[in-house]
Amino acid sequence: MNLTLDRPTLALDEGQVMSLDDIAGTRISARTGTVWITCEDSRRDVILHAGESVVVTRSGRTVVQALQPAFVSLQ
Repeated sequence: MNLTLDRPTLALDEGQVMSLDDIAGTRISARTGTVWITCEDSRRDVILHAGESVVVTRSGRTVVQALQPAFVSLQ
């Protein structure tokens, strides 16, 4: 079964980690909470607070970790 969502939203508990591969061009938005984002081969990490977003500009692995409970959407 294939499931396609227009804007998947994921719930992350504090400390929970999500790894995503090859998502260049994807916007990651923190709907609630605070998340830390790091991308493979990047010197710049990002911390997003509720209402903020960032577009992933690199291929490779992107890691998102909740610094507090968070809802994160991808588009």
